[in-house]
Amino acid sequence: MEVAKITPPSTCFLQVKLEKETIDYLWKIIDAARSKEVNHKKQLIGNISKRLLLDDKDSFFHKTVCMPLVNFYRQNNNGWGDPIFVNTKFQPNTKLVLSDMWVNYQYKTEFNPYHDHSGVYSFAIWLKIPYDWKDQNDLDQFNGMKQSNKKAGNFEFEYNDSLGGIRNFVYKLNKELEGTMLFFPAKLRHCVYPFYEINEPRISIAGNLIYSIID
Repeated sequence: MEVAKITPPSTCFLQVKLEKETIDYLWKIIDAARSKEVNHKKQLIGNISKRLLLDDKDSFFHKTVCMPLVNFYRQNNNGWGDPIFVNTKFQPNTKLVLSDMWVNYQYKTEFNPYHDHSGVYSFAIWLKIPYDWKDQNDLDQFNGMKQSNKKAGNFEFEYNDSLGGIRNFVYKLNKELEGTMLFFPAKLRHCVYPFYEINEPRISIAGNLIYSIID
């Protein structure tokens, strides 16, 4: 008999190691946001201490990081997850823009429950990770648990497989992932688990890209 393996298509996400110039720019606009110190955490589903809105000066991040990633995603994912970009053609009266961008300060025991974002594409960037997932797993409170059930400090995607089962893709965070960006379809659900015993904050940036109508 003749057997062929068929794998149904699914959406991907991108993992990016940002360049130093970009990281320096992100810290610079964070400093500008901190000088205003207006906390917008009420607009965030996360149970965290602080969320500050960021201003992408002269659209630097949008032009040099977001749009190249959008193009890479489209070329390598056949337009899946993008409702307007189909068969390499744009609708002429729309433009993809960076609608919002913010920095999160997450302290010990705080968390971001499973959620998705508005828009078409979203991203998450880890700038400061003050813990190592291995040390978190070794805390006394997790003694006797299965290794696979220890999730302290992790970032996690959630998606459905071809049989409707719920699957997870886990990032076990440590300092080596500082400066890493994940670029993904906005409706891809994700969460951040709490960490413990470390007094420094975990600092991350997130944002959304949406289509805007051009008059």
